[in-house]
Order: sequence, then structure tokens, then C-alpha cells
Amino acid sequence: MSCRVDWIPLGDLVHFESGGTPSKKSQTYWNGNIPWISAKTLIGDSVATSNLYITSEGLKAGSRLAREGSLLLLTRGSGLFKRIPLAMTAKDVAYNQDIKCLTSKRANISNRYIFFALRSLEPNIVAMLETTGIGAGKLSTDRLKTLQVPVLDSESRLKVERFFEAVFQKIALNTKLNGYLAE
Repeated sequence: MSCRVDWIPLGDLVHFESGGTPSKKSQTYWNGNIPWISAKTLIGDSVATSNLYITSEGLKAGSRLAREGSLLLLTRGSGLFKRIPLAMTAKDVAYNQDIKCLTSKRANISNRYIFFALRSLEPNIVAMLETTGIGAGKLSTDRLKTLQVPVLDSESRLKVERFFEAVFQKIALNTKLNGYLAE
């Protein structure tokens, strides 16, 4: 049994969108019901909540919405020197300018597959890490777009998604169990 693999630049597979931060001076933009994701809250493989929430006015005034099932990737911040935060959105969330939202350009390649492919390419992404003038980490969007991503044939992609989905669900269950044990 063989599997065909095509190596395709990430920029040919996904759309990149930048987030933003509504003015913190305006109370009408904050304390709403839309989770607003920053480097601090981009933790784990899935993200749905935050310590900060914005209103729909705040969304219109400077942030952007990542739809459920999108990928969020931290592209600027000191946390990049420790890990590459990448998560799937478990619900619609807003996000700041240090994060890119990635969504598949191709109907036959799911965001979930791209998530797993990028996880497997984390050492390659780390190798792209640069330093800003203030000493923070930075992933250049132009460089990320050139990252070669393995795209398997459709049958193999489906098998990979199922396998890694089972692994990630098991990890989530173990994490939950560990939380119960700690209590």
C-alpha cells in the first residue's frame, strides 16, 4: 500500500488573516460576550474561552472574528521562544494582532488536517523564528507562506485525521482525569 505525498507551500493551502485590538480606552468595546484571544490565552490544542471578552462594537472597532474550526497561530511574542502556540477554535472567537487566523483555501483539505500537518512541522516553524527589535519572537508571514506542507492523497489524509483525532481526544480525556485526581 503506497501513499502519494505532495509538498505544497502553506500560502497555497491557507488564507492568513491578522487580528486586532480595539481601544482599551473605550468601555463599550470590552466586557462583552466574545472571547478575545491573545498570546496569554492561546494555550492547548483547542481554544474557546479567554480572560478578556469584547463586545460586537469592539469586534467592529479593531478586532477580527475567527470562525469555529479555524486555526490560530501566534506569530509575535516572547512565548514563541518556549513553544509555537497553535490551536483550533472550538467556537467563534476574536483575536489580537499577534495572532494569525489560518483557514483552508481548498475544499478537499480540512483545517483539521492542516492543524495536524503544522504540528508535525513544528521544528521547521521554530527554525523560521526571528527576533524583533525589542527581543520578542517573530514568525514572518512571508516565510510561513513558503513552508512546505505534506499533503497526502485524500484517503490517507482521512486516515491521518482519524488517527490524530483519536490521539488528541485521548490526551484531552487524560488531562481531564488528571484534573479530577488533583482535586
